[in-house]
Parts: sequence; C-alpha cells; structure tokens
Amino acid sequence: MTVEPETGAKAPPPLLVRYNAKTQMIRTVAILAVAGLCLFIPYAAKDSGPESWRFAGILIAAALLWALWTFRRVRDRTPQVIVDEHGVYVRDWVVGVVPWDNIEYIAHSSSIRRGLVASVTRTRRKPYLLFRFVETPKIQPMAPPPFSWLQFISAEFAIQEPVIQQYGLDTPVADILEVIQGHIGHWQKVNNIT
Repeated sequence: MTVEPETGAKAPPPLLVRYNAKTQMIRTVAILAVAGLCLFIPYAAKDSGPESWRFAGILIAAALLWALWTFRRVRDRTPQVIVDEHGVYVRDWVVGVVPWDNIEYIAHSSSIRRGLVASVTRTRRKPYLLFRFVETPKIQPMAPPPFSWLQFISAEFAIQEPVIQQYGLDTPVADILEVIQGHIGHWQKVNNIT
C-alpha cells in the first residue's frame, strides 16, 4: 500500500482474483463425461462403419484436449484479474493494466439491457462486469509466434466487449466491483476529480 503525498490517504488494498479450482475441476469432469458419451456414437449409429468411429474419435480427441486445457486451470494460481491503485488488469484482454482515466464506465450485468442481436452473438454468463473505455487499449501479446497470433485473435474478440465474468473465478463480481469503486474513489481524491 502506498501513501499519496497530496492527500495523505492510503490506497485501498489491491485485489487479486484467481481461478476457482473447484469450479474448474467440475468443468473438467463434465467435459470428460461428454468424451465418454461420445464412445456410444458408433453403437448408436445406423451404420457402425469406420466413418462413425472416425467421427467419434475426432469428438473424443477434441473433448480430451479441452479437458486437458481446463484441468491446467485447477493448479493455475496466477492472478486473472488485478485491481489496484494503477487500474485494472484482466489477463484475457492481453492489454496490460488499463488505467483508471481510460475507463469511461463499468456496468454490472444486472443493469445491462441487451438487444436481440447482442444476446445471440455474444453469450455471457451472468453475473459479469462490462467495461467501456475512453480509448481502446492496444493488445500486447506476450507469447512467441505462432502462439502470439492466437493470443492476439483471442484478445481482439475479448476487447470488443470487455467483460469480467464471474464464472470460473474465486471472487464474485459484486466484490470486484466494490473494490474497483474504492480504488476509483481514491484515484479521484488523489487527482482532485469530482
């Protein structure tokens, strides 16, 4: 924590949000169950030939890769969201820390009305926080090529409608929003913004 010389006020403590290991484990088991169900495809098919086995094999392989990708989150203790006196860092956005002066507003999903097209094209599990920026931050891939290209594409989709979804994280978005409001209040006090 730092003491700001202008006001003498201490910044609120930072918030580190990580993956919820229990949720990620349940998700992994569910994906593995789907992979197991795919074993029945050749037996349920009208023609149990090599095509049905190949189709089932592709689905099982895809589900196993997805399960492996999800399972690695069980042990991943790196922060996914950081809220501190400098701004908000969201790992999925791949833009670094977004400073407080670049955030136009933040809305909780309970207060957002979405049109039909937006609800169909962008599926968001509630609850979540939706951000609007003054200026869209520049994406900064950290991985080496060709993974940086995938990271850039993923971040490009994430930053079009920047959200923090509660699902899979260890902190409710209402708590994240409360900490954000505390930090914004501190930032406004330090910078004499009313």
